[in-house]
Amino acid sequence: MPQDSCPIEGFSPSGDALPLDFAASVLTGCTCRERKVMLDYPKVRDGLFDVAESLAPYVRPETVGSLKHIEAKLQEEAFNLVILGQFKRGKSTFINALLGKDILPTAIVPLTSVVTILRYGPELRVEVQYQDDRRETVALSQIASLITERENPKNVKGVKEVIVYYPSPYLKGGVRIIDTPGAGSVYSHNTDVAYRFLPYVDAGIFVVSADPPLSKSEHQFLQDVREHVDKLFFVLNKIDQVSDADRQEALDFTLRILEEDLGAGKVKIYPLSARWALEGKKSNNGEMLRQSLLPDFEKSLQEFLVHEKGKVFLRSIMNSLRKLISDETISFQLEQEAIKLPLEELSAKIARFEQEIQSISKDRENNQYLLKGHLNKIIAQLDEEIGHFKRERQPVLQEELEAEYVRKTRRGGGRLREELEEFAFQAIKRTFNEWRVQLTDTIASRLEDAHREFAEKVNETIERILTLTGSIFDLKLKPFTSVEKLSKKSEFYFLLKDDPVGLELIQLAVTSALPQFMAKKMILKNMKTSVAELLDRHCGRVRYDLVNRVGKTVKDFQNSLNEKIDMTLEGIRLSFQKAVALHQSGKVDVEKSMNELSVKLGSISGIQEQLLAYASVLNHDGSKARQEGPLQSGPVH
Repeated sequence: MPQDSCPIEGFSPSGDALPLDFAASVLTGCTCRERKVMLDYPKVRDGLFDVAESLAPYVRPETVGSLKHIEAKLQEEAFNLVILGQFKRGKSTFINALLGKDILPTAIVPLTSVVTILRYGPELRVEVQYQDDRRETVALSQIASLITERENPKNVKGVKEVIVYYPSPYLKGGVRIIDTPGAGSVYSHNTDVAYRFLPYVDAGIFVVSADPPLSKSEHQFLQDVREHVDKLFFVLNKIDQVSDADRQEALDFTLRILEEDLGAGKVKIYPLSARWALEGKKSNNGEMLRQSLLPDFEKSLQEFLVHEKGKVFLRSIMNSLRKLISDETISFQLEQEAIKLPLEELSAKIARFEQEIQSISKDRENNQYLLKGHLNKIIAQLDEEIGHFKRERQPVLQEELEAEYVRKTRRGGGRLREELEEFAFQAIKRTFNEWRVQLTDTIASRLEDAHREFAEKVNETIERILTLTGSIFDLKLKPFTSVEKLSKKSEFYFLLKDDPVGLELIQLAVTSALPQFMAKKMILKNMKTSVAELLDRHCGRVRYDLVNRVGKTVKDFQNSLNEKIDMTLEGIRLSFQKAVALHQSGKVDVEKSMNELSVKLGSISGIQEQLLAYASVLNHDGSKARQEGPLQSGPVH
């Protein structure tokens, strides 16, 4: 990482100290003058665990489940670190080198269409999930029989994924290292799986090798990867197999190709030998590990895992804890006041509360209709934009195809169909990629607006509930409300180039039997028809994907926000029930109950102060620091 830059702010659940000590390496590795405080992710995360554990003895039994849910989110939040690259670049050896153990099989034959996921576990365990939802635990030695093309050709065994649990520091805190089948192998189903997994990549490590250097197909795969992956690391593996001069030549060549896409000075390539690194770790040979150059890469990776996405995630957990503390405080304060009242007066106030809460419930129903209206409007606008896109782009693409046809026929040559087909596919792909990014951003912005408006309405409802409660019981109740941003990460995927099948094969055969001048005209006609069909087909896929994601997103944040209202109402009603039960038991010890509630309120207040201290760290960490853009890094070493 350059000396004058800082890790990107954002969201990345990393974990406890990695082999080079996360906190220490980050605290000493950044010299940005503007950054006053560095975020120590493991420390803050563990602190939030401590806060949740400290709250457990003082919250109501009914709230313990919510507290456990927050702890589970802290433990389970996944960050997908995906190893990408072409077949036989040493990806599996590279993963084994990171872990310091021979976990994944390394074979001359390609892996099959199975994704392997490495997750943290207290001990080594391998779980197989099949496409029919069956699961079984197998020995580590059986992995090769499941994920290699030799022993499971075309995935005839129906394996969906293999999950390896292993106690590596790299995998703590939700980090998942994922090995995808290599793109560009002789098996198209492997390449398809690699492409389909791109939307789920939080960060990618793109592995190339010194011998042979970056190929055309790898360059194409990289261009596709860039559409989905915000952060990429580049590794030049197998430096042990070439001379120093050849290594430098491979570095220069790879850098030149990558900078054509990413821009001069925006690429950092890490040369290393995964084989040396693995042998060095397994034999505790520090000199071999140093010569492998893997530690240089590990340091940058560690810095990224700590800072890239951690802040947003930790802030979300922080807000959940603050909401829980707010609800508990209000509930205990309300219970104190309710205990003081005679039963008859208390019952009257409860009846008044339930009567007046009905109007607030109607507002809540109206908010649901408002949100549904937003959803319908977003989908209607999406349909309009897709229709406009098709009407605008189809004639343009067909004109470009015809112009290319004229150029090709004047030049002559015997590959007219193949060259026109490649031109058409590339033109459509370019058009779709540009439009899809714009459309996804537009939809995300509209969703953000709908989410913000609905969240504000929900917060208003919570405030009205507590204002009503406070007025009935002569209390000043202060709720905690927040509006969190939605994730804009796209899960959209399509692979434009389909192999000709069925009718298309017949058309190819007929065309090849025609006289040359007629065949050329037929080729152009068929290609123009294919362009229209492909445009329409992929517009349909775009719509299907976006409508599904919009609907799921709206449903998720509707449920999440409504849950906040339910928690507020539940806390108030539980306070009423406990106060009434005390009165009805005939053993009301007001002073004792008041003291118990005071102890709980005092303890929760102290825990809240701890939480606010962590909130201060999150709010000030790197607030003025410079930020890198996507896919940005320092110069090549």
